[in-house]
Amino acid sequence: MKKLNSIIAALLMIVNAGFVTLPARAQTNKTAKNTTPTVFENPALVKKYQRLIVPESLAARLHFLASDLLEGRETGARGARLAAQYLASQYRQLGLAPPRNGGKIPAQATPESFFQPFKVYREMPHETRLEVSAGGKPVATSVFSAEKADDLSYFLSGGAKSADGALVFAGYGIADDRLSYNDLKALADRGISIDGKWVMILADEPLENAAASRLPTADKKPSSWSAQYIYKRAALLRAGRPKGILLVTDQSPRLTGTFAENAAKVSTNARRIGALSLYETSDVPQTFAVSTKFANRMLAASGKTIEALRGEIDRTLEPVVFDVADVSVKASIEASKPLETENVLAFIEGADPELKQEVVIVSAHYDHLGLDPQLAGDQIFNGAADDGSGTVATLELANAFMRAKRDGFAPRRSLLFINFAGEEKGLLGSSHYTYVAPVVPLDKTVADINLDGVGGMDANHPTKSRNYIYVASAEKLSDELLAINRQAHRLTGSSLEITDGNNRGFRSDSEGFQNQLVPFIYYSSGKTEHYHRPSDGADTIDYEHLTRVTQLIFASAWQIANQTEKISSVDRSRLKQIGYVCPPCPFDCEAEIHATGGICAVCGMTLMPKYAAKTD
Repeated sequence: MKKLNSIIAALLMIVNAGFVTLPARAQTNKTAKNTTPTVFENPALVKKYQRLIVPESLAARLHFLASDLLEGRETGARGARLAAQYLASQYRQLGLAPPRNGGKIPAQATPESFFQPFKVYREMPHETRLEVSAGGKPVATSVFSAEKADDLSYFLSGGAKSADGALVFAGYGIADDRLSYNDLKALADRGISIDGKWVMILADEPLENAAASRLPTADKKPSSWSAQYIYKRAALLRAGRPKGILLVTDQSPRLTGTFAENAAKVSTNARRIGALSLYETSDVPQTFAVSTKFANRMLAASGKTIEALRGEIDRTLEPVVFDVADVSVKASIEASKPLETENVLAFIEGADPELKQEVVIVSAHYDHLGLDPQLAGDQIFNGAADDGSGTVATLELANAFMRAKRDGFAPRRSLLFINFAGEEKGLLGSSHYTYVAPVVPLDKTVADINLDGVGGMDANHPTKSRNYIYVASAEKLSDELLAINRQAHRLTGSSLEITDGNNRGFRSDSEGFQNQLVPFIYYSSGKTEHYHRPSDGADTIDYEHLTRVTQLIFASAWQIANQTEKISSVDRSRLKQIGYVCPPCPFDCEAEIHATGGICAVCGMTLMPKYAAKTD
């Protein structure tokens, strides 16, 4: 460990060398209007600066950023902090400024001056204690943490807050009239409320075996009720507001290993940072996996057992639901300590005295999945394509724009480069920026140009191309950006195949800007061959391809930053915020308008602002 720390210290000394005083450079005249030509006006000039973006520089940067030393750059972990320090030092060396300093670089600028710090909260509690009482007398207690596991229960998900209440058995927790099976309707028909109670349900659905359902599914295979537990949570929350959910997992033929073995694995995994949130608490009902052994102790006073209940339901395909009389469940939760993380922001002030008040954002997330100690062999998710490639591309774009500025071709509008933290944890860094603390007012933000996974190749590309880039946007909001990209592509002679990236299931940091009605364009090479695998290393990237992609993005950014006309966008002054809603998702939870921001209790996504036209 001492040797590793010495290597890291030496590397940081190298990358932080950029914090020495830079030589004086020619400054653009701030009093006269800057007349830097657009791509449309002078493509040859833009090509000159495109040529500064070269494979060798991209590779050099990415081999450091995606190295094992950074341990997968998991948000809140040491590797991500090292990555943030590296990025800040590189922007400082290139001559970019902290965004809150008016485009000037303080003589004693530190990496932290380029940071936008914020707190994140671990979903996994430090310790949980699940206690069951019958008739006011203790029946059983289960304690779970990263150091303790038993064969009774372990924490799965939800808000980290203590809760106690009565108990309801709700069968499989399925509500699906298409499959002629509805546990929640059976609860309503019997007048049983789940509000303020713990709900016990069986995992999956009535199954013949691990691969075959007893329900009338179209292909006889297990349905989505088995595939994703969240469907059950969503159904339960449509039926009421339970205190928590107890999921009996070890009766399912889909389970591999014993309950105790699975509890031990989850306990080991709890040593990782895991799921994170921007909010300390949430209304997501906490869910515990419980064993048949523990569940039967809860049901003992009723004279029923999990084995008998499951057997009856599976045989008759009729719901069995009931209040478990005189039994209470109490969860005591000790939350984990919050973690500190940061977005990295760097600024190039525009030269036009009027247009410089407007900002073009170039963004990419620098975090990835960290490491998994349970894996055999390589345990580090290096994240070279996702999104080391986009991150190093932002550095090369910043360098090209700064070189042009020194030559007298400064961008007319200001440029703000943002490397977001927490994208892999649910778009946390970009949600913090766009929903909580935008450094530049959103009505002065012309566009977001987002890069996420612009290296690597998608084996499922429609034409099997090895020389493409997906481009995604939002209809009407970003049509003009798409047109600019096509024109820049044509005028600079790019050989890339432009592929429509909409409706391909991509989610990235551009989503926050879209939800705030800021035009965006999103570049990606999609779900690549090594997507979210330890094999996503710097040696898998085609750097010639990454260079062509970055050069195209540079041309589009140049046009957006320099054209006289502002990108058409929604007039935010004519709107008012009326609350917060869940982003679109499969669970129909976006209809509810919340008074404050936070986490959607149904799907766990960060709530986004909801706007409506002003009536006055």
